[in-house]
Amino acid sequence: MTLCSSVAINRPSECSLVTGGPSCRCPEDAPRLADGQIVVRATDKFRWQQRASPEGRSAARRGLDGLLAHARRNRPSVVVSELLRMSILVRILRPNRPGDEIKAEVEALLQEYMELAELDDDPRRLGEAATLRAHRTAMFGKVENALADTAAAHAILTDLTSPGPGEDPAEWSRLLARSLNVLVLVLLKLGSHELADEVSQRAIAMSENCASTMDRLVYQLNRVRLQLSWAFRLERGGREAAAATRFVGAAQTAHTAALLWGPAHDRPAGGPPAVEECSIIGSAYALNQPGPEHLEMLARLTPMAFFPDDLKLIAIATARCLLAAGRPGDAAASLAPLHRELQADTSGGLVLAVHREFAMIDDLARGAPRRSDALASYTAALEDELWALREARLTALRSHSEHHRLTREHGAVAAQALQDPLTGLPNRRALDLRLLEVTTSSACQPCAVALIDLDGFKDVNDARSHAAGDTVLREVAACLRTILRSQDLVARYGGDEFVVVMPATPLAEARAALQRAADAVAALPADVAAGVTMSVGVVRAPLDSEPAAALAAADAAMYRAKHSGGNTVISGPGADTSAGALVSTHHVVGRQGVTTSPRTA
Repeated sequence: MTLCSSVAINRPSECSLVTGGPSCRCPEDAPRLADGQIVVRATDKFRWQQRASPEGRSAARRGLDGLLAHARRNRPSVVVSELLRMSILVRILRPNRPGDEIKAEVEALLQEYMELAELDDDPRRLGEAATLRAHRTAMFGKVENALADTAAAHAILTDLTSPGPGEDPAEWSRLLARSLNVLVLVLLKLGSHELADEVSQRAIAMSENCASTMDRLVYQLNRVRLQLSWAFRLERGGREAAAATRFVGAAQTAHTAALLWGPAHDRPAGGPPAVEECSIIGSAYALNQPGPEHLEMLARLTPMAFFPDDLKLIAIATARCLLAAGRPGDAAASLAPLHRELQADTSGGLVLAVHREFAMIDDLARGAPRRSDALASYTAALEDELWALREARLTALRSHSEHHRLTREHGAVAAQALQDPLTGLPNRRALDLRLLEVTTSSACQPCAVALIDLDGFKDVNDARSHAAGDTVLREVAACLRTILRSQDLVARYGGDEFVVVMPATPLAEARAALQRAADAVAALPADVAAGVTMSVGVVRAPLDSEPAAALAAADAAMYRAKHSGGNTVISGPGADTSAGALVSTHHVVGRQGVTTSPRTA
């Protein structure tokens, strides 16, 4: 389902909060909004809150939660998933309440998101669910504990190469680029810059012809963050030349982002340049060539650094420019507050870059003597060990990702062995396994088993073609899978026969559900299903009974339905086929209407 391929294209927002109102009225407006409009409103709020005050972020979160509550009642699962995703990220990226409270909310929202992705069997959303789990763990727990989920997300998302049947290629590319961009942020937290670089390049390439200008800007800005973080890590490891290359790359990417800044914000030509409004772009330019000429710009940009890592980047850039101006005392003073604030922060990454920068500049400012050779050796050894740990983490990520990929491939092969290639339904082998399970488990009782034969199917093959018959089989299979419950197994038994296994279902309920399915198949358009109908026999499969006996009883009931004229559901007592069959209501469904008449076995 395509929601809105133009989300975040330049246009005035219709959210009252975004346009300056005191609160969000989108939940009240939701009943009159189309699905795509709801997603656009939510996206507006999500982007607006990133630069808002804590009060504004809380108001935006309440608006998102209100839209989500509405969507849960009567909107498609893909809409609910979009709102869940934003509700999760708004709590992870900038939490402004106690950690335990936020963690509990995120956990519940994540569980709901994962369940919907699994029900819809959407691989991209399953990959994004793993990314969000990793993001949550990295934010609220230990970064190392996010490795497994990050590897799973990497394996799933980077294996996606083309849209599925019926998916719009441009929309698929747009959504996958967005999912990859979130994975980049998680890989950055893990310090896995090489993997983040690969994923970032793919996200940007995929977004070129399908994403909004704002989305493309966001991906470029995150790439600038990636390159700057990588440069600082290389510096700490003593790899100065490689670090310089990354600083140059960050400045070049910042230039690309600057070209997108005006169009993304719907600014007229000749408006304020991006370097006067975006702290990331300004930091990249200053860090590439530190000098006093950047100081005024950095001072203006500092209040515009809304994210914690962006504050660290602009603080280091300011200190280096002050140092280049010959003002080591001012450089140390500019970093000192942030250095003190981060004393208890053990997250690594840019935190260590700030501490290293302050230590070096503070020594210069105080005219401290050169550090002892012993201390220098100790520092170098620590950095070598941290570098080795980083390399081990990267190796573990790649290994976990490959293991997850192989596991998924094995699972896919195993699934294919249990799947009918024509209809996609479970095959005879899968049916045998399920029948054995339901006849040996009391939790599955009472269990109903139905055998379905298509009326008039031979005429389709004879009059049209076997290819037309295959199409009919696929349409009937899809109809059965849609009408019956997710817990019911619908299997292709062979030819034009299907078997339905309905655990924990009394016979009367099973008969009613199968009648609805028969009515739905009979009502399919003639150009889709060629007018075929279903003869159905349904019986009970008791605990500890022979699966073959239940199938034989269902087969006998089906033949009674067939001999009664077809398009009928008849139930029998179970494996004892000598007993008289129960009577069901026979529905003769034609193109002119529906009539009913009793049928006896």
